[in-house]
Amino acid sequence: MRLPSLVAAVDRALSGLGDPAAGGVLVVGLSGGADSVALLDALTTLAGPREIQVLAAHLDHGLRTDSAEDAAFCRALCKRLGVPLRSERADVRSRARRERGGLEQAARRERYAFLNRVRRETGAAAIAVAHTRDDQAETLLLRLLRGAGTTGLGGMRPRAGRVVRPLLEVSREEVLAHLTDRGLSWREDPTNADMAHLRNRVRHELLPYLEARFNPALRRVLARTAGLLADEDAHLKEEAEALLARGARTAGDTVILDRAALGQAPPAVARVAIRQALRRTGGLGRVGAIHVERILTLARSRSPSGRRLPLPGGREVRYRLDELHLGPRLAVAAGGSGGNGE
Repeated sequence: MRLPSLVAAVDRALSGLGDPAAGGVLVVGLSGGADSVALLDALTTLAGPREIQVLAAHLDHGLRTDSAEDAAFCRALCKRLGVPLRSERADVRSRARRERGGLEQAARRERYAFLNRVRRETGAAAIAVAHTRDDQAETLLLRLLRGAGTTGLGGMRPRAGRVVRPLLEVSREEVLAHLTDRGLSWREDPTNADMAHLRNRVRHELLPYLEARFNPALRRVLARTAGLLADEDAHLKEEAEALLARGARTAGDTVILDRAALGQAPPAVARVAIRQALRRTGGLGRVGAIHVERILTLARSRSPSGRRLPLPGGREVRYRLDELHLGPRLAVAAGGSGGNGE
């Protein structure tokens, strides 16, 4: 039997990703929006032939007065499709206040924490989320506008750890056509039309303008570009890991880099190695390209010994002879050298 085009695309994506094996469980993030409804329907269609079990997981972020209606819609949909559902409600506003961040970032963290908890509790092989080719194009433009290297411009990966994205080669237009053919409805999130959000301005204003004036196939082109950059970024990370393996060591919560090895490496590889070292010493939160460039510039200077460079997260880089020490910020004794400020 010939599969509908969207289902066939998901089937090909799963084959390429290698998950889950026969008998395995796949957790599907279900918001109730068009993309996640189409993904759940496609995976339900494939569950029998692939001998897998599909489990839907819905998180009510509690950010809208009608969010409970999304949960009710998901329950009805899962009943129709014969799919078990795990549903919870979260207090995203409280998390945003605790972390002193934005609601969007807090909602994302809460959602993935929930999905990973469901995966662990059920022994699932992977989590499937419904990002499409359009989402990939929007992500690349957003990161380009904000300034990003190959890691950021590589966009979303088809697989990132236990998270898989089987719709990444599928357009939103194809998603809507599939839902129409299947007679499936979905929920519209009113915040998707709020132009206060930069992503919505990219989606509703910038992308249509660029398509109308420059390239009608821009979304496909941007998604392909993201894929190419992701491949190049993967190669750079391999080179960076090799550099760290021969020119770095760990002492407690500090990573010590060999300055000569870093200075002699190609700049692109050295930058990635620095980011990897920073990731090991507390993560990349609030670390920008400017911090990486300052570390690299001082590493290649003639006599940086004794210099200190403050970093986000209470960390610093200390230069000692031919080494760079990346770790927690140390107190400076009265009358001692202050170092290089941000």
